[in-house]
Amino acid sequence: MPALNQAELVLVHSPLTGDLIWQPVADALRARGRTVSVPRLAGAFDSTGPYYPRLLDAVTGPLTAPLDETRPAPVVLAGHSGAGPLLPALRERLTQGRRRIAGTVYVDAQWPHPGAGWLEAAPPQLARQLRELAENGSLPPWDTWFPEQMLIDEVPDPVLRERFRTGLPRLPLAYFEERAPHAVPDPDHARTAYLRLSPHYEETAMRAEAIGHRVLRRTSHHLSPLTDPEATADALEKLARRFAACPA
Repeated sequence: MPALNQAELVLVHSPLTGDLIWQPVADALRARGRTVSVPRLAGAFDSTGPYYPRLLDAVTGPLTAPLDETRPAPVVLAGHSGAGPLLPALRERLTQGRRRIAGTVYVDAQWPHPGAGWLEAAPPQLARQLRELAENGSLPPWDTWFPEQMLIDEVPDPVLRERFRTGLPRLPLAYFEERAPHAVPDPDHARTAYLRLSPHYEETAMRAEAIGHRVLRRTSHHLSPLTDPEATADALEKLARRFAACPA
């Protein structure tokens, strides 16, 4: 099946998870003729902060257009969950690196908080919980933040669930306190969309909708890119078609 446009899809995982969350979707999109990148962010935390610049480097470094490439393919950025706050700065970096951004998709993602830390933007109760969970300056893996049954319900396959868990890092609390870059979401509503996967992110979807961005809703769960990749790929294709139809 040929690609619906020539944009490269860049699937950005949350720093709280591994890249496995996007790999099944990437496979589904490649089978449809798409060019897909799934950057790995784990290396950004190999030393002390600041962390945001290294996270941006991990995504944008391989995507910068060579100087002799006069018209590199456009990019569609899709960020899941905690990758949402990275997307505006990624868009700016890639634009400076001579890559045209065809569109940005927030996939069950946190809305950006430019100039503020993750804990500042989080609900006060969650921020307190995370500070209490921290040990020796690090947080435990994301799956331990909530009851075990929640992960079992979303990823029933025990083998897949264990593979997912293996890729969950322990992140420094300092990352959650670090201020995000001052980049803001693309104000062009034709090039910004929110893909809501789970009811937990309905409030964020409504926020995006209220300021004019397109919202596509699926009745699924937060980790459905891992467990239902074809449907997630369908949704991304639908949004990519709209981006392709917009004038450059």
